[in-house]
Amino acid sequence: MYAMRVEDHVLRELHRAAADAGRRGISMPSSDLDTVTRRVGNREVAQKAIGRLVRAGQIVRVRKDLLVLPETTGLLGVDMLDLVDAITPQPYLVTGGRALEHYQLTDQHFFGVVVLVPGHMKKLSYRGQLTSFFRTDPSHIWGWEDGARPQVATPERAIVDALNHPRYGVSLTMALDALLLAASKDSGFLDRLHTTVLRYDSRAAARRIGFVVERFFGADAAGPYRELLGANRAPVLLRSSGPDAGPVDTSWRVVVNALLEPERAPA
Repeated sequence: MYAMRVEDHVLRELHRAAADAGRRGISMPSSDLDTVTRRVGNREVAQKAIGRLVRAGQIVRVRKDLLVLPETTGLLGVDMLDLVDAITPQPYLVTGGRALEHYQLTDQHFFGVVVLVPGHMKKLSYRGQLTSFFRTDPSHIWGWEDGARPQVATPERAIVDALNHPRYGVSLTMALDALLLAASKDSGFLDRLHTTVLRYDSRAAARRIGFVVERFFGADAAGPYRELLGANRAPVLLRSSGPDAGPVDTSWRVVVNALLEPERAPA
């Protein structure tokens, strides 16, 4: 009778434990080893087998307590967003360029992933991609589709983030292209964009988005944003990380310190 190699046995049980935990193809030994040990019979044997599988390249060790397991074909079917979902406590939100890419609002592939989280988390690197975790007040971590896993920002939330937070890695041109594409694909998008800015509860964001919406969609579309401008007369920078100088749009109280030149022509 064929005797299963201990490595094969351990790999099978790692898959089973990971699937039972709701993270198919992703093993966290600190959580899974007890289950594996009950089936293999010896914890030390299981740990040594995992080490051999890693050295042989059959398992990818992302970090000390995070392993990616191969599919039956031997290929790795786990994506960076799968890993983010497996290791990140609730609530969290994937935003920025990776969210735009998720909804096919850009043809740019983002190797950097931005995740909003309530506490400190170390950066995560996997297959040439790098996830950065931005510590954020939990009340500001919202805006994914109900039941979605991983929790990726809706197009409107991702675009508002991109236009207001250059540190999330989306250029102004890319953000404008995504805005125009989203509006052309979905007649309800601009209404949801306004609702998102309302919930964002930021005068600066309302001024930036209102200014941009008026520029590309007209005064009627931008009208609802005027109620959100606030009483402060000091202008905000259109691009917060850009130069302080530039013409001031007094209507929206915005310093136009960047060129509004999307690659995509307005519809």
